Parts: sequence; C-alpha cells; structure tokens
Amino acid sequence: MESKPKEDLRVRRTHKHLYNALLELMETQPFENITVKQICDLAMVHRTTFYTHFNDKYDLLSNTLRQIAEEELDFSTTLHSPAESLKEIFSAASKNKNVFTQLLSEDRDSLRNLLRREMGAGIYKHLTEDLLNENLLTEEKSTDIQIIVEAYTGAMIGVLSWWIENNMPIDQEDIYKRLFELDIFPEWNFMKTSTQ
Repeated sequence: MESKPKEDLRVRRTHKHLYNALLELMETQPFENITVKQICDLAMVHRTTFYTHFNDKYDLLSNTLRQIAEEELDFSTTLHSPAESLKEIFSAASKNKNVFTQLLSEDRDSLRNLLRREMGAGIYKHLTEDLLNENLLTEEKSTDIQIIVEAYTGAMIGVLSWWIENNMPIDQEDIYKRLFELDIFPEWNFMKTSTQ
C-alpha cells in the first residue's frame, strides 16, 4: 500500500518530463517531424517506458493538451463568465504560442480556410466602406474591425461545422433564422440588416 503513492509520483514525474520535452520540441519544429525517439532522448525516458504510458506521439500530444487545459484553462471556475473563459484562452495561447500556432493553423487550400478568408474579406469591405470614403479608417479602427470580422467568421463556420457534423438536425432556413436572431456580438445587427 505504501508503494502506490511513490509509484503515482513517479508516473506523474515521467509524464511531466515527456510533456515538457514535447512542448520544447514543438518550439523549434513542426509536430509532424517530431519522433518518439527525440521526445524520449530529451525527456531522458526510455522508449519502453514511453510506450508503457502512451500509444504514440499523438496520444502524448492529446494528454499534453489536456494537461495545459487543466493547469491553465480551469473552465469550472469561469463557467458563468464567458469573458473570463476567453481571457484564460488568450492567456494560455500567449504562454504556449508555438503549440497553439501549430494546432490552430489551417491548410491554406482547405474549404474551411477558404470560406473564412472570403467571408471575412466581404464583411471587412462592408464594414469599412463608409469609413474609407470619409477618410476615417485609422489603423486602430481597422484592427477593431478585423477582430469583429474574425469573431463573425469563426462563429459562422463553427455553426456550419456543427450543423453538418450533426447531420443537419434542423432545416437550413431555421438555422439561418436562429443564427441571426442571436445577439452574440455588439454589431451583430449589421448582418441582420444586410442579409434581409
């Protein structure tokens, strides 16, 4: 019975070494290029030990991300505050910049990226047209508008993905109507008026 806590501590220490080794390697190279041997060498953990705890590097990555979430994204305490949750996400991304960059990057030619880019360009043009005509588009205002554009396109594509992945549980007209009835963002009204 007394050996179990010591063993648990040893397991946790091994996991921590492997997590840290993976994150350190991801600072300098793409995840796809990283090998289990590199991870084990850096963590000073035997390959046999690695495979005792993880199936492969993808399993390790999944557990590493879970660890980051548990340590830095404690949503249980911010469940009723989306603002606090958002703050924690940006804080975690700032601390783990290269990891987030790799995991959030999209293939330039993917449909998701194409939709986001084209939709975003259209919304940005719509929101800045009057400001451009009156020479009122400052760099700060342009940045604010770009943040709004990214929020819109992210939300739209997220809903589209959910709808498709769940076998389109509601009619396309219904989801379209419900989406635009939500006041998720401060300037959501521009979408309602411009699409009616």
